[in-house]
Amino acid sequence: MGTRIALPSLALAGILASPSPLTRSSSDPGDFAAVTAGADHTCGLTTGGRVYCWGDNAEGELGTGSRVDARLPTGLSSSLIFLKIDAGGRFTCGIAETGDAYCWGANDRGQLGNAATPRSLSPAAVIGGLRFRSISAGGEHTCAVSDEAIAYCWGANEEGQLGTGNTAASSRPLAVASDRRYLSITAGDTHTCAIAADSVAYCWGGNKLGQLGIGKRGLFTTPQAVVFYRRWSMLSAGGRHTCGVAADGRPIVYCWGDNFHGQVGGVGSAARSRIPSFIPRTALDAPDIIGVTTGRLHTCAYRRHPANGVGCWGENLDDQLGQRTFGAYRQASAGDAHTCALRQDGAIYCWGRNASGQLGDGTTFNERWPVRVAEPVALQP
Repeated sequence: MGTRIALPSLALAGILASPSPLTRSSSDPGDFAAVTAGADHTCGLTTGGRVYCWGDNAEGELGTGSRVDARLPTGLSSSLIFLKIDAGGRFTCGIAETGDAYCWGANDRGQLGNAATPRSLSPAAVIGGLRFRSISAGGEHTCAVSDEAIAYCWGANEEGQLGTGNTAASSRPLAVASDRRYLSITAGDTHTCAIAADSVAYCWGGNKLGQLGIGKRGLFTTPQAVVFYRRWSMLSAGGRHTCGVAADGRPIVYCWGDNFHGQVGGVGSAARSRIPSFIPRTALDAPDIIGVTTGRLHTCAYRRHPANGVGCWGENLDDQLGQRTFGAYRQASAGDAHTCALRQDGAIYCWGRNASGQLGDGTTFNERWPVRVAEPVALQP
């Protein structure tokens, strides 16, 4: 929902405490290429295109064919090869090598996009015959950008987060009401943001706390331009806030929306911001900034400099901000109350809440310091 834009591919893995026999995965040699943190689960994508997930599995969001939680990275009950993945509230979506989108997990709001209502315990194809290049799973809705650079959304829509001009939910992809072409998209809890072909940001949906960054409140069911004519290289929509990396000039992180827990940043301030606000932290105004990721109530930025690899701010009741998070990271993903990051060597480290095993280290203990995700395991064929 993370996570959750210009979201890159995401993913990880977990262990199934089920009768099915397990074995170390040998079908997919290679390191992890991306990681994504959902509400209480995590998924990882390997360099070979295999997806492994771990953590909470009450709705089948791990895609293992069961509803048993996994404390270690566990392979999908599918032989599909994926290019990108993203973990949402209680579900996960990905883009296969063919460009087809697949989703699995909870589907009570139509967030899987397969025109059905039951949950899916394994990857289910999104209907419509569309090919996608970018996908993002939000709280209870999903959005994606097609090969033709058109934005589509499906799932819950009570606050207009699908961008279709109304508040009717949809269990199948609907085109966002816009004639613009988009580069990437990010789905938050009840709002969505996207970067257009000219690198200008647009947001729509819930805006009670200013998470759209348009300078005013209200519900907006179609794309609205983020104030300040700034170009963006990345956006990430969280619970009720949004952050992005400006692309004009040196990379700088800006955030807007709810700041009750300090997730938008600013020293000693809990005031919400209806417009993009510069985060006055040295680590976030640097030429080596890579990106930013938003969780439900916290935010993290990641840099190339190993001394300040990942820096987080906001809610920290479950230690999701982490300590000693230095290292050479290339990507990070913030979930509801945990954070995971991918190191340059292909290893994934996680910290924060671990009640469902979402840290992937085989335990259910919360961790303040980064712990390495265990080696993937896979279901026997």
